[in-house]
Parts: sequence; C-alpha cells; structure tokens
Amino acid sequence: MYTTLDEMDLYNETGVNVAALLQEPIGSSRSYPLQLDAFPLDNDLLALDVSGTVKLTRLTDEIMARIRVAGSVKLQCLRCLREYPEAFTADVSEEVRIAHDGRTGNGIAAPDDDERFTIDENHELDFGEALRQEIIVVLPMRPTCGADCPGPDVVEVGDDEPIDNRFASLAHLLDDEAKN
Repeated sequence: MYTTLDEMDLYNETGVNVAALLQEPIGSSRSYPLQLDAFPLDNDLLALDVSGTVKLTRLTDEIMARIRVAGSVKLQCLRCLREYPEAFTADVSEEVRIAHDGRTGNGIAAPDDDERFTIDENHELDFGEALRQEIIVVLPMRPTCGADCPGPDVVEVGDDEPIDNRFASLAHLLDDEAKN
C-alpha cells in the first residue's frame, strides 16, 4: 500500500483537493492535521478548538475519509440554565463518491439511491457536513454541567410574605387537606 504524509495542514478548512490522490493507485492515502478555531454546527451552536487528523484513502470509485477530532461546545445546562463547555471527541468514517473522472473531468453517473457525499468537479472533497453531523450526534441530548451542578435557583417564601393573589383561591385546598 502506498502511503504519504503531505506537509499540508488543514487550518480552518474542511475542503481538500484530491486530484493528485485520484491519480494514484487504489490503497494510496494522505493524512493531514486538522485545526478549526470555530466550526459552526447550527444557528447558535459552535464547536471550538476542534483539532485532530484527517486520513483519506483512495478506493475503487470513492475515497474513504476517516476523521478523528476533539474539541468543545458551549451548551446550556438543563438544570441550572448556565452555559458550560462540553468536551467531545468524534470519529467520522465517510465514503465520498468520485463524481468526476480525474483524468478527463467527465461526470460519472451514480445510482439514484446513492446518498454518499461527492467530490466536486474541481476535485475538492469537503468533509465539513459529515463532520458537523457527527459532532452533533455525539453531543448529549440532555446537557448538564456535571455532578456539582447547583440546580435551579431556589426562591424561598416565608410565612410572613403575602400570598400571590393569583393563587389565593387555591389556598382553601390546603386548609381542606390539613383537616383530612
């Protein structure tokens, strides 16, 4: 298997020109260090300080992209409602279809049900969407800031304080409950 380590770094980029890799034999690969200062995941959600590696391997009619990253996302705790940094690691394995012949530039037809990402006509492989989807999947569904979370702010009401008039009609229910 032919393997090289290019000197190129992917700094704040998720696109790689793979024209040279497409000319090489099946099994050839390239590895790149990846650094993304801020990577948008959704409207108000950013992954910060994302770093890792990208390995691209030439296969018959596709390139296998293997991406391993770590970073953090500022999430809102569901218990105390404060923002906190949530660390994550993500491993992406994505088959990216070769959509244009590397020598002629002609388009290569794909089956209608092929949902793989594709390499564009300029031989650019952009793994940003696959990376975005995987980071979102690894984030917790119910984020909490940890075991030391103070929980919601507690407001204590003493007996001396006036009762809110909106709840005054419910006060008689407490009296009935105490009698039983």
